[in-house]
This record gives sequence, structure tokens and C-alpha cells, in this order.
Amino acid sequence: MKNLFRDAAKITNYNLILTIPLIIFVKVLDLYSLYSKYTVDSVPKFFLASITILFMFGVFCSGWFYMVERAINLSKKVFVLDEDRAKATLHLFKTIPDGIGKFFLSFVGVYVIFFLIQLVATPIVYLLGANIIGALDDASMLKLQQTVMDPAIASNQGMAAIIDRLTPEQIIFFGKWSLLFMVVTSIIMYLLMLWIPEIIYKNPNPLAALWDSLIKLFRDFFMSFRLFISLWLMGFALLFVNTFALINPVAYIIMSIVLFYFSVYLVVIIFLYYDRKFVDPVNDDEKE
Repeated sequence: MKNLFRDAAKITNYNLILTIPLIIFVKVLDLYSLYSKYTVDSVPKFFLASITILFMFGVFCSGWFYMVERAINLSKKVFVLDEDRAKATLHLFKTIPDGIGKFFLSFVGVYVIFFLIQLVATPIVYLLGANIIGALDDASMLKLQQTVMDPAIASNQGMAAIIDRLTPEQIIFFGKWSLLFMVVTSIIMYLLMLWIPEIIYKNPNPLAALWDSLIKLFRDFFMSFRLFISLWLMGFALLFVNTFALINPVAYIIMSIVLFYFSVYLVVIIFLYYDRKFVDPVNDDEKE
């Protein structure tokens, strides 16, 4: 396991240009979401905005994930000069159009399938939570709605003010629901962990790739679960630290850079794990 983490860090450090498309996409998506917030005022406009985001997702994911796969393959080559490695790394940008051409429709399918998964999972999670945790009574729900709709809170005080208005029982109640959502989300994230590498490496059909990735995930359950838990704990720790960084602009900028780096590292290590286990097992350092 430690070899996997070490080698993924090396690949990420050698290919920091992988962060550039990610940062551009996130910022463009933020700007478009902000623009849509003030311009989408009808059903046709909402439909058009949704289709636009779908295509943006398909273009970015198909190009960027293929770029990551090329970076994994590049790490297997031996370079005598650092200059040659730098040129080969910069050449990764040229692989983005190839990735879009090969996998655009695949990731449009990924978006649609993931939306359907959310559509099915949401009522199941709600029913599960309602039976295990319970639901707010009408009086508590009315009080919560009044608190959220309070102009003083909505205008400038935000979530902290809402929490201050809640009773201890309500805080515990929402804490239980948050824990339930976190558990369910983590389970879904684990089940989908190998889906994207499966598409890029083996099968561009997103539905068939999902099934094949699940088979491979449980075929190597202990290793894949250890990897997921390790990455989950790292991500949770970073997000926890990031909440405190919000109060300081410099700390916020630093944490933003760290989170972008970790996002790339996360994808690289999952791709590297898939490559060594299911594509190039001869070079699998994890076999003992």
C-alpha cells in the first residue's frame, strides 16, 4: 500500500499540469452557475442550462481523465534528461482532444446514469432515515422554515445564525441525518471508485463498465476497501482543516491549492491502483 501512495505522489508531482484543466473547469463551472442563478427564470432556460452543464461535464471528464491515464503510462518510461521528461509532460495537453473524441459520449452517459442513481437513492435514503431517525413534527418544521426565511439570517448571517436558533434536540436530529447522508454517500463513492478507470482503460460503454468495475472492486475487496478508507480519511481531514481556513484569506488560498492538489492525487492513485491490478499486473508492487 505504501508503494502505491508513494508512486502516486511522484506521478502527481511530475505532472502538476494536471491541475490546470481541473482549476479551469471548476472556475468556469462556478461562473456559469453564478450566471445561471440570475438568468434562468423559465423551464426552457433551465433545460438549456442543464444540457450545457451536461456537455461541459462530458468534455472536461473525457479529456482530463484520458490525460491522467496518459500520465500514468508516461510514468513507466525512463528519461535520461529532465528536459525530455518536461517535454513529454507538456505533450499531455495534446492528448485532451483525443480523449474528448474517444470518451465524450461515455461521460455523457456517466452523468445520466449517476443522475438516475441519485434519483433512486434519494427516496430510499429518506425512507431509511424516517424509519431509523424519524422526521420533524409539524411545529418544529414550521419553526425551522421561519428561521431559514428570516431576512436577517438570509441576508448576512448564514448557516451559523441558523444553528444558533436551533434547539439541542434539533441539532442532534440534523446531526443524525447528516451522519446518515455521509455514510450513504461514502458507500456510493466506494462502489463507483473504479468506474471511471474501467471506462478509460477497458470499456467505453458506461453501463457495462459500471458492472465490470463492481466485479473487480469486490474481487480485490480488502485492498480496494483499505485504499478507499485511507483516501476517505485524508479527504475528511483536509475538509475539516479547510473549515477553519475560511476565517483567514491567506489560509483559505493555501487550502484551496492543497485541495486541488489532493483532488489530482486522488484520481492519480485510483488510476494507478487500477492500472497495476487489472491492466499491468506484472508491475504490481502491491502483490505480496
